Amino acid sequence: MLTLRPFRAPLAMFAILLLVGVTVSSCARKIVLPCPNVRVDSATANLTKFKAGAGREVTDIEYQADIVGYKGQCEYDDDNVEVTFDFDFTVTGGAAAKGGSAPLYYFIAIPQFFPTEVGKRILKVDHKLPAKSGTRETFTESGLRVTIPVKKDQAGASYDIYIGFQLDAGQLDYNRSRATK
Repeated sequence: MLTLRPFRAPLAMFAILLLVGVTVSSCARKIVLPCPNVRVDSATANLTKFKAGAGREVTDIEYQADIVGYKGQCEYDDDNVEVTFDFDFTVTGGAAAKGGSAPLYYFIAIPQFFPTEVGKRILKVDHKLPAKSGTRETFTESGLRVTIPVKKDQAGASYDIYIGFQLDAGQLDYNRSRATK
């Protein structure tokens, strides 16, 4: 009588190794590289717009805006990591509000590329001021994209992305003076 047992063991081992190889191979494809670090710059996370003139009291504020959050994701291809963002803002009309639209200039910066054009982008969003002084409104700016060139096997997490309002010197000084109080 012919027995096939010696043949079954190597066949079974081959099947197990094949299955393990397929499993390892499919696991390797599921490795998710980390996204770049996104940071809201504390000195530029707030914007206070005063009416024209020297006054810097509460009654001189036209509006205030804050970057209150963001969410994003990234996708890799061979040469780049593309980061897609949604930014959440609040805008509050002040006592000196004129009504109408408030222009908000904000930036997305990657210090590793500064001072090249890729290093900083300044964007603008116009938001209608709340009708009533002191009323806070939240809105989202969606679908912003940043593409970062990366080398093979380089993670996007080796880059930092900063976001904040593009402030003039007076607005930046005002924010810094409030931070020390």
